[in-house]
Amino acid sequence: MGAKLAKDTFPNSAAADEFECFGPPATVDGDFETVKIADLGCFTQDGKDTNKYYHGAIVRHKKSQQWYAYFEWGRTGAARPSFQFVQCADESDAQRTFASQLHSKNDRRGQWVTVAGIRTLQARTGNDCYLVRPMATRSTGLPDARSIKMNDGAKPKPVPAKVMGKTPKKKAGKIDEPTRKLLHDLSVATIAYTRGSMADESLPTQAAIDEARTILSEAQKRLTKIGDDAKKQARDKELTAMTNLMYGRIPKRKALRAKPEEWMLTKDNILAWQNDLDAFESALDAVEMDDVADVDPLAELNLEMSYIDPKTALGKKLYAWWPAATANRHSYIGDLQIRNIWRVNRKADAGKIDKVQAKVTKSKTKITEQALHQPATRFDLTPAQRKVYTASNTALLFHGTRSVNVRGIMKESLRMPKELVGVVITGAMFGPGLYFADDWKKSAGYTSLHNSYWSRGSGGVAKRGAFMFAMDVCLGVPHVAECAHGFTAPPKGRHCVFGKAGESGVQNNEYIIFDPAQQAMRYLLEFEV
Repeated sequence: MGAKLAKDTFPNSAAADEFECFGPPATVDGDFETVKIADLGCFTQDGKDTNKYYHGAIVRHKKSQQWYAYFEWGRTGAARPSFQFVQCADESDAQRTFASQLHSKNDRRGQWVTVAGIRTLQARTGNDCYLVRPMATRSTGLPDARSIKMNDGAKPKPVPAKVMGKTPKKKAGKIDEPTRKLLHDLSVATIAYTRGSMADESLPTQAAIDEARTILSEAQKRLTKIGDDAKKQARDKELTAMTNLMYGRIPKRKALRAKPEEWMLTKDNILAWQNDLDAFESALDAVEMDDVADVDPLAELNLEMSYIDPKTALGKKLYAWWPAATANRHSYIGDLQIRNIWRVNRKADAGKIDKVQAKVTKSKTKITEQALHQPATRFDLTPAQRKVYTASNTALLFHGTRSVNVRGIMKESLRMPKELVGVVITGAMFGPGLYFADDWKKSAGYTSLHNSYWSRGSGGVAKRGAFMFAMDVCLGVPHVAECAHGFTAPPKGRHCVFGKAGESGVQNNEYIIFDPAQQAMRYLLEFEV
């Protein structure tokens, strides 16, 4: 084994950037013999939620070619962490030293347990156990560690078509300038938001995000057994274990000494985690696209999207209808000032809503509940389409979201939870479906407006307004909810759940669907108030 150098000392007065790092990175606990760099996290250090990290790497001095094992540790995000080099005889010796030290922090300190259906390590009594953090990018370690990238569980990247072995150049004019600028701004802001949300500015891998979604599903199942008391939820041992695993894998920033109910996986925080995971995945996707040359942003998102000039016939109608579509019950939100509107069509959704509309129309069930604030005539439909939309009770409804979630929604659509668990959580009082409103002020409360009720201005884009979608939603025959309830589907013979103002415990109408095929994206609004 190698010889340890003094702590916080570089070999032979070398500089940090004189060392070369190597991959692949560690992605699972207990496997360090086949990797050359690893990031570990311990959310509960000495019984406190201090969220510390431990980093290890096999490194080589670029000039002397001397091999070392390098270790770094401290509170996640620390400006001046502690570090130590171990001089090794050769690469094999460095590998053994690296693996032995990381085993001592990881599987030798823990015992294998199952949390949220995931086999993981849990600290033995009297020990703190560091778990492997699967990182797509990292901000810890020596400078060259930033060059080691790996996205475990990544989705396939789009590859430009090649002709005679050559990649064709992008055609000019394929995307209008307002659309190009918007997509660029959304990508930059979503990456910045994700880095800023992490205690160490790193990006988690797709596999880590997928695992986190599994944890959220299991947390919601646990809530059905614990009950609705948030303080009781915060004291629950199983929820505590799930929360520790979540933060151990994804080092999301949290305030020191915050009350448990403010950050644990209670009913008040699950929706925020869901929204953040969607933003994190979109950021990861945007970073991945930086490495793919000559990819049209619309092709990558699989969209048809174009800016709507307010002077056109469609623009004039939308600019008149949208601000008027409100009962003005949210007095804290001022008048709508439209900045821009885009037409948006997700190619992956082609024909889906048509099939749902046909099924609803065929049932010939009498429709008694209809959305408010609809255009007098659907100016964007053909006469034949208008008949279908009326017969199927398809309305043009609003969905507000934080700006950093817009890109992900356009690419992946509105995302249903991994499992439909029948539980009421804060911000989704009628269950884990897709929520829409017929009043734009209701949806504005979920956007990045500085005074929005749910987001409180978070997740915005510099020098841009807030955003909301207008979507076609096939409501069919709504079921009027009597009160808050964890629906996982509308009752038999109904097509959506209707949170009706004045009857269902809500101030404004809410429409909840549990089949994504019932909605189709149509417009994106950028606005301010």
